Parts: sequence; C-alpha cells; structure tokens
Amino acid sequence: MIGVIFGLRLGRWGVVGFSLAGLLLVFAQTAGFYQVAGTTPGARAAFGSAMATLAAQLVALFPPPLRPDTAGGYAEFRGFHPLAVLFAVWALASATGFARGDEERGVVEAALATGTSRIALIASRTVGFALAVTVASAAAAAGFLIGVASGHETAAVQGVVEEAALLAVIGVACYTLSLFVAQMAGPRLATAAAGTLLLALFLDNSLSRAMSSLTAWRWLSPFRYYDLSQPLPPGGHFDGRAFLVLIGISVIATAAAAAAFTRRDLGASLIRLPSIPHRPSYDVTAAPWWGVAVARGLYERRLGLLAWAAGMAVMALSFVALTKTIVQVLLSIPSLLPYLSIFVHQQLYPAVLGYTWFNVAELMFAAFAITYVARWSAEDSDGRLEIFLSQPLSRAGIVLERMAVLAAGAVLIAAVSGAVLFYASHQQGIDLNAQRLTAAT
Repeated sequence: MIGVIFGLRLGRWGVVGFSLAGLLLVFAQTAGFYQVAGTTPGARAAFGSAMATLAAQLVALFPPPLRPDTAGGYAEFRGFHPLAVLFAVWALASATGFARGDEERGVVEAALATGTSRIALIASRTVGFALAVTVASAAAAAGFLIGVASGHETAAVQGVVEEAALLAVIGVACYTLSLFVAQMAGPRLATAAAGTLLLALFLDNSLSRAMSSLTAWRWLSPFRYYDLSQPLPPGGHFDGRAFLVLIGISVIATAAAAAAFTRRDLGASLIRLPSIPHRPSYDVTAAPWWGVAVARGLYERRLGLLAWAAGMAVMALSFVALTKTIVQVLLSIPSLLPYLSIFVHQQLYPAVLGYTWFNVAELMFAAFAITYVARWSAEDSDGRLEIFLSQPLSRAGIVLERMAVLAAGAVLIAAVSGAVLFYASHQQGIDLNAQRLTAAT
C-alpha cells in the first residue's frame, strides 16, 4: 500500500494535469455539440450525416462513430477517442519514467533497499497508475455529464461508467506494455522502443479499417479491443469479452515486466546488444560538437531522433497509401460529389491527405515534446543538471538551449517526414504543392 501511495505521489502532477485535460476536452466537445448540432430532429440528423462524412476521412485515426447526431455519439468520437490516444502517451511517459527515470535518480534502488521485492515494486506502480488513470477517466466522464446538463438533457449512467472504465483499461494496457518493453531495452532506448511498439499497435488496428491486408493481424493490438465497445451513445454496446481481454493483456504484460525486472541488473537491459569493445576513458573528449550549444543536445539524442524520423516516415508512407482508399469511399456516395468538389476546389486527394496526415502528425509531435520534457526533468536529479551548471552555464541559458534542441529535433523529423510524404504522393499520382506542404510542415 505504501508503494502505491508513493507512486501516486511521484505522479501527482500527471494525475492533475491529465484529469483536467480529460474534463475540459470532453466538456468542451459535449457543450459544443449543443451549439452546432441544432435543436430540431432534422437539424441533428443533418449534422450527424456531416459528422459521418468527416469520420470517413479520419478512419485511420478513430473508429466510425455511432449515432453522431446525439451528444453521446459526438462526445465519444470527438472527446473520448482522442483522449484514449492522449492517455496512451501518458502511459508511455509514466511507465518509462518509472522503469528508467527513477532508476537513474536512485528511487528504485532506495525502494528495493527497504526490503520491497522487485515483483512487489512493479505491482505497486502498476496499481498506482491504474488508480491514476481511473481518476482521470472519471474526470472525463464528469466533463461529459456536466456538458449534457448544460444542454438540459440527461445521460444513461451505465454507459458513462462503461466509457470511463474502457478509457481507464486501455491506459493501463498501454502502461504495462510500455513497462515490459522498458525492461528489455536500455535506458536511452526505452522510451523510443516502447513508443515504437505502441505506435505500431495503434496503426495495425487503425489502418486495418482501410487495408484488408492488416485485418488478420489487428487482434494483436489492444486498441482493437477498445474499438469493439461504444457504450456512450443511445443504442451503444459494451463488449464484455473485449474488456476482459484488455485486462488480461495488462495482467500478462505486468507479469512479464516483473519477470524481466528480476532477471536484469539495475541500469541495464534484459537484452544486451553486442557493442564494439573499447577501453573506458575519463579524459575530456576532443569531439568538437560537444562544444556547440544545440549540436551537443542533438548528438546526444541521435538514436532517438533517428527512431522518430524513421517512424514518422513510415507513417507518411502509410497515409499516402491510405488516401486513395478514403477518397474512393467518399466518391462512392453520389450525394457528396457536389459538396466535395466545391469544398476542396477540385483537389480532393491533396485535401484528404493533408487533413488526415497533419491531424496525426500533431499528436505525434505532442508525444515527441512530452518524451523530451520527461527526459530533461529526470536530469534535474540524476546529476546531469549540476554538471551543466558547473561549466558555468546560466539556468536561463540551459532552458533556452533545451528549447532550441527540441525545436531543431522537431524540424529535422518534420523535414524527413515531409520529404517522404511529398515523394510518396508523387509516386501515387497525388500532386502536392511543395510550397504549401513546406509551410504546413
């Protein structure tokens, strides 16, 4: 119990921040529904049809909404589904922060010194995050209820509870999977490796909605079992078996993470990649880039930047291949042809590609920023910050340098993914305006 409370104390600001984010996001979407959907059944039916058309363009992100003409269906599509992705990023940062960040700060070693077993430590932190994400999910559910009350309507309590439970369990599943990967990878690769796994699982499920070749593999993704339930709108459904599968994934991944943790040394990875033999040296390096303010930060994180750039490039290729499928779905609806031709000014393919790709890219760059900030926060207590301050460097200078490193890394990743997007779209016969693509990137 003490370990659970201690874990909650360490992550208290994450609980507060993501709870507020869930509350405000869902409330804004629910209250906004009553402002834009109209009050008559005909107006809401037309609004629901328009939202279904929009959802067809976002099939690579979220499942098609159920009853988007209702507050529950709209809030689930625009509020809870994006929140599930946000909670997955939170789970990634929290799990790798515990597995590697707390090790570097000596927190794990101090906890083990009290007689706590490694298995108990893994279990307590997992339970702690489960409680944290449950609180945040309850806050999101409260935001929905407040939004519905503002529209002078009521909501089925059972559906709200099921939606909150579903949001919490997908967060726990992502946490345990990230925790397991963090035991396998080294300290500097843990976040990138866990993020790559979660991204691959997310894309495996989401892209399978448009690419039939992936349907045989989507059962591997926990997001698949999350999509099987849509309990919030009227007439919605809650798949109890899929919910139990998510719980089973969490239990199995926690057990695997605990087993891996018991078989590795602190600060080491379970899987050790072969390295070139070298003699340890304590002399000051002669490499010139360590003396350049921003270059040293980029060089230190070169492997992570390479992984992010490669991952975003693969995503760009996937979205280009997905665009034609989405457009074919839209064009198969004759009543939409006049509307689409006017809306995109006869450039349907670039419009759909830009709309889908940049929505996903924004989420990925938010995750990129979160992982970088989490890494820097760990440096405040592992001794690295003191080394920088002893150069001497001012605190303001360090903050500015970190911001510059983050911006430079984002520019590098955006440049690589943008170039891949432009080249792949050209190969698919989709003509993108290079200047507009550069500006948007």
